[in-house]
Amino acid sequence: MKNIQTNSKTVEEGDIFIAISCKNLKDNIKEAIDRKAGLIFVEEKNKELLYDVDAKKIVFIKDARLIASKLAKFKHNAQPNCCVCVTGTNGKSSCVHFLNQIWNLCGEISASFGPLGLFIGGRKIENAGIKSDLTTPDPFILHKILEYLYENNVNNAVFEASSHAIEQKRLHSVDLAAAAFTNISTDHLDYHKTKEEYLKAKASLFLEVLPKENPAVILGDSKLICASVKAIHKNVITFGLDEKNDIKAYNIREYENKIVFDCDIFGRIFKNVTLNLFGRFQALNVLCATGLACSCGAKPEEIIEILPKLKPLDGRMEHIISYNNGEVYVDYAHTSEGFKNALECFKRTCPNKLICIFGCGGDRDKTKRSEMGQIAQDIADIVIVTDDNPRSEDPKSIRKEIINFCPKAIEIDDRKEAIKCGMNMLSDGDFLTITGKGCESIQIYSNKTLKHNDKEEILKIASSH
Repeated sequence: MKNIQTNSKTVEEGDIFIAISCKNLKDNIKEAIDRKAGLIFVEEKNKELLYDVDAKKIVFIKDARLIASKLAKFKHNAQPNCCVCVTGTNGKSSCVHFLNQIWNLCGEISASFGPLGLFIGGRKIENAGIKSDLTTPDPFILHKILEYLYENNVNNAVFEASSHAIEQKRLHSVDLAAAAFTNISTDHLDYHKTKEEYLKAKASLFLEVLPKENPAVILGDSKLICASVKAIHKNVITFGLDEKNDIKAYNIREYENKIVFDCDIFGRIFKNVTLNLFGRFQALNVLCATGLACSCGAKPEEIIEILPKLKPLDGRMEHIISYNNGEVYVDYAHTSEGFKNALECFKRTCPNKLICIFGCGGDRDKTKRSEMGQIAQDIADIVIVTDDNPRSEDPKSIRKEIINFCPKAIEIDDRKEAIKCGMNMLSDGDFLTITGKGCESIQIYSNKTLKHNDKEEILKIASSH
C-alpha cells in the first residue's frame, strides 16, 4: 500500500487520498488528482459536487472518516494485548497517568499517551518519531503508536479519548478491552454547540467502539452518564462516592498532602486507604483507574497495596514551592467544574487566605467565562484575572467578561506579572493557586506565541527574592 493521505497538499504519486467533507472539498479532490493520487475515496453525499471532475480514480463510500480509521489499522495492524481509553470532561489525563502507574507497579509492561506525550512505564519516549499535540491523535498516528508499543513488547496501553476524536471516528478501529467515562460538564460548546450533542459524542464511544461484552467503567454518581451509557451498553462497572457503586470511596479524610478513605471494591472492604495526592476529586480519578485495572485482570488487593505509591501528574494540583510562609500551587483546571473542584479543595485545606490567579481561553466556549468568574468570586479570598491563551480574541474583552461576574478581581494582563503579584501577597498560612495552564509551555495571542510556563515563572520569582 502507498501512503494514505487526508491532506491533499501532502499527496504524492500513487497515494490514496481520503476526501474528508469540508467547504474546500472539490478543490482538495482536484488537487489530489493533479498530484497523481492513485485512488481517491469520496463520500456518496458529495457526488453532485463532482460533475466536472475526472472520476476514473474516485471510489464513492458512505463514511470517509470511518474508512480512514479502517485503513489506518490495515496499515498499522498490531496493538498491545490490552488497550483501554478514557473519556470525560475532566480527569482524563490523571486517570490515564494513574492506570499506567498501577499496571507498571503490578509488573506489567505498560504505556500511556495523550497530549502530554507517550510514556512507557514512567519514562517519556521522545525519539519514537511519532508526534501529536491532540488529546487523541488522528487515526494514522494513533495506530502507528499502538504498533510501536506492540513492537516494544508493551502488554497494556491506555490513552485519552476526546469528544472530537470520538465524533471524528479517529479510534473506531482500535480493539478496546475496556473504556471509562470520568465525568461530564460543559466544555467544547464551540465545537458541539449544545450540551446534548457533547454528551452524545462522549457516549457514542460505548455504542460504536467498545465491544458490547467488554466493561464500561463509568461515574455512577452522574445520572446523565448512567442513563446515557446503560441505555446502549450492558456490561457496566460504576465507581464513585454513592453507596450503590461497584467501586466506591467513603469516610474520606482530606489533608494538605494526602487523602485517606475506606474503599469498597465489588463488596471487598479496605480500610484507611492512603493516597499521597492533594484534592478530594483525585480519589475519583483513582477509583476510575482501579475499575479499569480490575477490568483488565488486576486483583483488588494488589491494587490497594499500590495506591499509596501513586504520584500526581505534573501540573495537576501540584505543589511548587513554599514562599513567604505560604504555599504555591499550579493546576490545569480550565473547565467550570474542574475549576470549582480545585478551588474547593484548596479552600478546605487552606489555613488562611486563598489567592487565585486564572484566565479563560479565546476562541473557545464563552459560557465558561461568567461561570468561572462567579466561582472565583464565591470561593477565593483574593482573585487576580489574567490572560490564558486569548488566541484571536481581544484579551481585554475576555478579562472583562470574567470580571463582570467577579467584581472583587484584580486585573493584570501579563501572566508573569500576575504571578509575581500573587506571590508577593502571600503571608502565613495562605495558599496561591495558578490555574488553567498546568504544565503548558506557551501563551498564544493572535499575532504571536510566547514561551511561558507557570512553574518556571514561580521558581524564577522565588529565586530572585
